Amino acid sequence: MNYFRLLLAAIAASIAFFVYGFVVHGWLIAKDYIPYPEGVYRAGEAAQTHMPFALVGIFVAILVFTSIYPNYYPVAGARSGAVLGFLFGIFMAGAFVAVNYATLNISARLAAELAVSELLEWTLVGTIVGWIYRPSAIKQSS
Repeated sequence: MNYFRLLLAAIAASIAFFVYGFVVHGWLIAKDYIPYPEGVYRAGEAAQTHMPFALVGIFVAILVFTSIYPNYYPVAGARSGAVLGFLFGIFMAGAFVAVNYATLNISARLAAELAVSELLEWTLVGTIVGWIYRPSAIKQSS
């Protein structure tokens, strides 16, 4: 594995993830979060003070994604990364969005927007990882 390229891919994908999240959740669907009191989602300063946990958590998740990618897609490329990203998006829609819809008092509309967002966001992550990652030129013995 090319660890430098994996780290580079993870950093680039994390930046894209955060920009995408800011645009989608901070602008495009922000109004759909408004009906929920602070008991459902943190707001304002409470959200800001907890944001480092989210940033670290997402970066760790993307590091895991980048470490899985070369093991299952030996031929690197944006398309293979997008496929794995789409699969992760489906996983996140089921493991995160569906569970949150069942346990939090959010609307079906917001849950659907979150599910679509997960699919697109992780497909973007995978595309970037696949585009940046290149295997090492020298094969290492296992």
